[in-house]
Amino acid sequence: MSLILNKPKNLVDVYRLLPEGTPIQVINNRFYMSPSPNYQHFDVSDKIIETLKDEVKKKKSGRVFFAPVDVFMGDKNAVQPDIFFIGSANQHIVQEDGIYGAPELIVEVLSPGNKNADLIKKRNLYEQFGVKEYFIVEPSDKSVITYYLKEGKYAEEKKQKGKLVSKILKKSFSF
Repeated sequence: MSLILNKPKNLVDVYRLLPEGTPIQVINNRFYMSPSPNYQHFDVSDKIIETLKDEVKKKKSGRVFFAPVDVFMGDKNAVQPDIFFIGSANQHIVQEDGIYGAPELIVEVLSPGNKNADLIKKRNLYEQFGVKEYFIVEPSDKSVITYYLKEGKYAEEKKQKGKLVSKILKKSFSF
């Protein structure tokens, strides 16, 4: 008979018990599975990562991360944003087993199977936890939905094509 010593209190506790690489995230204490990204998703992500990393490295302003890295927001959320930035002053949230708190900037690249999660569920989660800039990229046409946090709420900006405009990094990034 098996005995569970530390009974999971929520789905994040269960998530921590899963094998590494399980394609699942926890949003508001609910599991969301997602398949591996397709080539178009990978290609767009790769270009954005390169441009962001070059700029951040040049300015020594923090660090750019990309999935799969766990980002824990509260005790009921464990997500793996496609791309995110944590500024130098906020590096204390980076721990051995993941990120504990909100990155300043997050980029999610849409896949056919995750649109609802990125457009609604993650948007609400990132707003709630104070992610200052949230970019959603549609890889098929490179359109970008941009949200900036203003007084605790996201304000949506005009759609861009192939461009991220970051107020935090004070730069426009083309991809």
